Amino acid sequence: MIHTGIWWLFLGLGPLVYWLVLPLGWRMPALALSSLALLGVFAFWDVTLMLGLALGVFYAFRLPPAFTATLPPPLRALLERPWLFWAVFLYFVWAKYLPAMMGMMSGDGVAAVAVPLGISYFSFKLLHYVIEQRRGNFPPHGLADFAAWLFLAPIFTAGPIERFEHFLRERQIARFDWAFVHEGVLRIVQGLVKKFVLGWLTLELIDRVTNKGGVVGLALADTPAGPLVVWAALFLALAYVYFDFSGYSDIAIGSSRLFGLRIMENFNLPFLATNLQNFWQRWHMTLAHWCRSYIYMTMIGFTRNPYAAVFVTFTLMGLWHSASPHWVLWGMWHGAGLMWLLVWGQWVRRYKISFFKTPAGAVVGCALTLGYVVLGSSFTVLHGHAPIGAAFRLMGMAFGLVG
Repeated sequence: MIHTGIWWLFLGLGPLVYWLVLPLGWRMPALALSSLALLGVFAFWDVTLMLGLALGVFYAFRLPPAFTATLPPPLRALLERPWLFWAVFLYFVWAKYLPAMMGMMSGDGVAAVAVPLGISYFSFKLLHYVIEQRRGNFPPHGLADFAAWLFLAPIFTAGPIERFEHFLRERQIARFDWAFVHEGVLRIVQGLVKKFVLGWLTLELIDRVTNKGGVVGLALADTPAGPLVVWAALFLALAYVYFDFSGYSDIAIGSSRLFGLRIMENFNLPFLATNLQNFWQRWHMTLAHWCRSYIYMTMIGFTRNPYAAVFVTFTLMGLWHSASPHWVLWGMWHGAGLMWLLVWGQWVRRYKISFFKTPAGAVVGCALTLGYVVLGSSFTVLHGHAPIGAAFRLMGMAFGLVG
């Protein structure tokens, strides 16, 4: 959306009307309605269907006791079960994965299938709402708060995955301050520089390193490239993803700040991570936090096995990105790395290994972590462009094993 004039018109006029024209009680309804209107311009029917599901979820928690008491016992028992969770989950699977699977079966390929706008982030936020509302963890709130949070235009398409309780706290303390404007504009500019300047420069470097063939060209070339070329190309490809995605997150966070909302952060210098766990505390942090809260902790409860829990969590995280072997193997790669880190942690405690707590050890840990993450990106960088075997060939070339 940020490539269109209507988006920048919304961002230019929206905060002015929000702060200067609307009384306090109208601001959340106006933010919800303006976000829905903007999203409807790009995907009217998708947003209409999502709105219907969202309203069903919101009001299902507010059925009057006098009404539910009149229902037959089987239906009343059904309402007490977590059917809302499964309704949202099945909608997510139906909207994101069923078209992809049908596309693969018809020979069109996953890349040819259009996925509804913002379906992943919408579904994850709505699942979060269902789970926490059933637990009674939210303060009193109205439909306007719920809709403004769920459909907030700046973060709707690609996150961050804002938690509802965090949104409510920010909404409650928001009072106009020129610091909002300064912080928001600065963050937007920072995001634009990342996405359109540093991202473009990174693509230019990839072209130079790969002789304009790109990483896909390296993977499919008849003559294997040298290890240094492969490592450089993979690192630059990951850097481009970082500049593009974190740049978008900066724009989303900065745009929300213009409305007085401090949205949750999504990146925190991930290339400085000293181990893989630390990397996931810095990269796409809201997704990692969501998966830890609702997948990892659930798996721990079922299995009492942290190794199985972390492996399943990251496998599902890969599947969340796309129903393709590239992304699933990427998730398994990170899950396996974190399993090994659990084993390493036991060794560190048992044998009192302290090297990685030193400055030199931190540098080594950072290099090993970045190398592991970069190598794993062999899977995702070829998604939609080359078969999965090409990713393993690329990994082999990185170590000079392909002749």
